[in-house]
Amino acid sequence: MNHSTYRAPVQDWIFILTELLRVQDRSDLPGFEALSVSDIKELLGEAARFHEDVLLPLAVPGDREGARLVDGRVITPAGFPQAWAHYRAAGWPFISVPEDLGGGGLPPLFAAIISELRMSTAHSFAMYGAFCYAASTMIASLGPDWMRQHIAKPIASGEWTATMCLTESQAGSDLRQITTRAVRQPDGGWRIFGEKVFISGGDHDLTDNIVHVVLAKIQNDEGDIHPDLRTIGVFLVPRVNIDQMTGELGSANAVVVRSIEHKMGIEGSATCTLGFEGAVGWRIIDEKASGLASTMGPMFFLMNKARVSTAMSGVAYAELAYQNASNYARNRLAGRAPGDTKYPDLPSDPIIAHPDIRRLLLCSRAFAEGARALALRVSIMQSEAEALGSAPTREIVELLTPVMKAYFTDKGFESANNCLQALGGYGYIRDFGLEQMVRNARVGQIYEGANGIQARDAMRMLTDADVDVSTPFMMRIEESLASAHSGADELVSPIRTAMSALVDATTCARNLKADSRAAVAYDLMTAYGILAIAWTWVDLVMAATRAGDTATVEAKRVLARVWMQSELPLVHALCARVANGGTALLELQDDLV
Repeated sequence: MNHSTYRAPVQDWIFILTELLRVQDRSDLPGFEALSVSDIKELLGEAARFHEDVLLPLAVPGDREGARLVDGRVITPAGFPQAWAHYRAAGWPFISVPEDLGGGGLPPLFAAIISELRMSTAHSFAMYGAFCYAASTMIASLGPDWMRQHIAKPIASGEWTATMCLTESQAGSDLRQITTRAVRQPDGGWRIFGEKVFISGGDHDLTDNIVHVVLAKIQNDEGDIHPDLRTIGVFLVPRVNIDQMTGELGSANAVVVRSIEHKMGIEGSATCTLGFEGAVGWRIIDEKASGLASTMGPMFFLMNKARVSTAMSGVAYAELAYQNASNYARNRLAGRAPGDTKYPDLPSDPIIAHPDIRRLLLCSRAFAEGARALALRVSIMQSEAEALGSAPTREIVELLTPVMKAYFTDKGFESANNCLQALGGYGYIRDFGLEQMVRNARVGQIYEGANGIQARDAMRMLTDADVDVSTPFMMRIEESLASAHSGADELVSPIRTAMSALVDATTCARNLKADSRAAVAYDLMTAYGILAIAWTWVDLVMAATRAGDTATVEAKRVLARVWMQSELPLVHALCARVANGGTALLELQDDLV
């Protein structure tokens, strides 16, 4: 038996889209022209019902059964193939894929909402189609016509799925060390030789084909490969060979499933080790770019979209865990809360009246709602940057992409863990579901580049001498603070103080040596994440005030204060750590660490 429950936060999505972002007024952006408030409500309601009714029932049994490798092929848990057929027919995974590829053609912010939904309801199941949106749009944008027609479209529609194959047993974040090689053939094609590990959805029984996006070293004329990023190419390698002229499937390609991993969580997702034994592949490059940006462009395209989706997993687990913990806390009786007796007719108070339980719950909720709004705001900024050509907006998006991926997954795991604590001993019991949420949430901190790598990426942008991405970010926050009404000083004042500290810390980081800069990168990135959510909370409160719903205004105002009182002060401690330059971390010799 499992007692966990979930209800999609439809009203919060509607509030963010229609009151905070005013998407119904954004006819200046592609995909927004025909969006009305009634359309948005209907769309989100239908998406919620589908995920709650069709996917949520798979979450617990799917992870308990797990994926199995039988005679070299992956067998997914019971119900997964049927659910994929329904999922594909409903079109939810492809809601933001361009219409000319067979998708819904809606803006990217709807893809972010669906990412949260699918992670909340059936994370393991969702991993099989996690790269369909990113891969189909990448191939359509960068590939030749035949790839667009015969590869991008089937992936976009869910007829096939896609994976990203970067990691090898000896090479994760350092791609220079990969040894998978691509050998050019006399006909101009390629053969791929090597092994990739940790491939989510690397094999399954949901579709007839899987297209692997594989990074491989290109051999020189002597047959050698070198540890140089410039020798890496990006290749499309299908599980089943594809006729370039007709798109018809042919014989099996030389792609072998060597094993699947037994993991800490999301056991229903097959994480495969794949062998490429002379598999047929086609190279894809970004012909609009040059140098490394051209050859690695397809990977960067995939990674950026994947990081946003992974960030939403942090929001999803914070929301899911909060809902279950708050439901429990309203019904569990234990002792009397300090102060006046609130429930004199009961033998004890519900634990939701106890301050420490409220700390666990409200900090999780303040993160979930603030982070959700920030993610959707960044999604619409992405549309603005692409359609309107705003360089400052693009720089803010580039900065916040790694910050959200790392900070959201850190806080999502922390929130799930805190909500488990609210259940006491029952949180540790499988039947109540929280232990599975904690285990599943943990992987987000590793996916798509471990969070330390994301911090280094953010530090690089913040300290790059040629591009100052912190200035447009701070200016955008100041615009919000300047427009806040006079009664919002309890929110505005601490944000301005935190901004000042963070500006000083960023300047300090620019003057640090490379090793010290790397040592404090995580602290600086985390501080930017906290501030970004604080900024969003101010605008959420202003939007609620304009909307005039008393209950919404009260909830948003209190949650904003929770963030300002509980989280924002941490910015000052993190900035102090940046100022220290992480010197103590660097003192011990490696053999003594």
